[in-house]
Amino acid sequence: MSNGPGPDHGDEAFRASEVERLVKDIDLDPFLGTPVDPLAEPLEQPVPVEAQTPPLLVLRDLLDDERFPELFARALRAADPDFRELFPRDATPVLRDFARAMRWAFETTEYARGDRAKVEEVVEFARHLGADHRKLELTPEHHRRFGEALAHTLRHLAGRAWDDRLETTLGTAYRVLSTALQQGAAVDEGPARVGATVVEILRPTRDVVVVRLISDVMVDYHPGQYLSVLTPYAPGVWRRLSPSIPSNPAGQIEFHVRDVPGGALSGSLVRSVGVGDRWVLARPLGMLEVDRSEPTRDVLMIAGGTGIAPLRCLLLDMMRHADNPRVHLFYGARFPGDLYDLPTLVDLAATAPWLTIQPVAEEDEDPWWAGPRQDLPRTLHRRQTGTLVRAVTQWGSWADRQVIVSGSPEMLRATVRGLVAAGTPRENISYDRP
Repeated sequence: MSNGPGPDHGDEAFRASEVERLVKDIDLDPFLGTPVDPLAEPLEQPVPVEAQTPPLLVLRDLLDDERFPELFARALRAADPDFRELFPRDATPVLRDFARAMRWAFETTEYARGDRAKVEEVVEFARHLGADHRKLELTPEHHRRFGEALAHTLRHLAGRAWDDRLETTLGTAYRVLSTALQQGAAVDEGPARVGATVVEILRPTRDVVVVRLISDVMVDYHPGQYLSVLTPYAPGVWRRLSPSIPSNPAGQIEFHVRDVPGGALSGSLVRSVGVGDRWVLARPLGMLEVDRSEPTRDVLMIAGGTGIAPLRCLLLDMMRHADNPRVHLFYGARFPGDLYDLPTLVDLAATAPWLTIQPVAEEDEDPWWAGPRQDLPRTLHRRQTGTLVRAVTQWGSWADRQVIVSGSPEMLRATVRGLVAAGTPRENISYDRP
């Protein structure tokens, strides 16, 4: 007689079936009658809280805990099914940005020591953020449930150290910030969202796509601004994209998108976009502009990669004016073939004597794997090889120019630092923070 299961049986009786494994992976919480609290079990190691630390700084430290984004995401999913649609599947990057903003608000308020101007700076920031979040169409109920989930998460992180002073301080701070957010969202008139249809797609390089759309109604943005864009390729992920042509009554809009490795949206957008796709566009933001006030200053523009889009939009708008300041545009990329918009810029320069173009590429030749590319046109200045910041600063400080920079976060940091080091006054440089 066998003393146990034979070799053919093993632990089969205790193994989950394929159906059970599939069901385990499906999130059924929204369809169950009683939602399960995902933060019911206390943490083994709550965040240490010192009794003498001011409450706002305690809340800041709780938000700074590396576990906060994931715990808060779980609390939000349980708080309201709508949050599952409002946030991307992986909400932790978004909530990490939220935590950083809240930490700044709490810290600034604490160190203001009653300075009304400093406190108003925090409130004004929340109003501005609310205007941007108008696209989410949040209701007062959403704000209430969001606050409840936030309190639940911070209470969970603090453990037994959570007390009435922290509860009261968080309640007061969130009420002020939430009110400001809703005030900011209520300022703008018109639709919070505008639908748009993809009508044409161009692929000038292996990793750049030019998407042309027609919006349902005209989107009234200023040249140099960017729009918040929601696409079907990454649900819940809003991306800031800069139109490359000025706003017009026909509703024509053009975006340039590069496939950024590891990006939450760009890769799927570049690979999947198709004619007929529907996008959602929201409130224009951004401050890039050519200062035409007196005395008129000449302009230095520096564009890296798809950062050429908002600067091209500014140039097209300048074409409407009879008199323009001189513009010197440095347009750079990694490889020569990545200067995909050079033909359009050369066409503009042919009818704009005030515009000079200087192409720059970090490498002298395209790699073998880049594939065929269009022949680039000749410009007044021969293409330079090297980084953009080196190409620009070798001509001096440009201290008498208005400087506009557009590109990736890395390009912005390197270029602005290089310009300042070369003697360009910081206040002369404008760019949109990524």
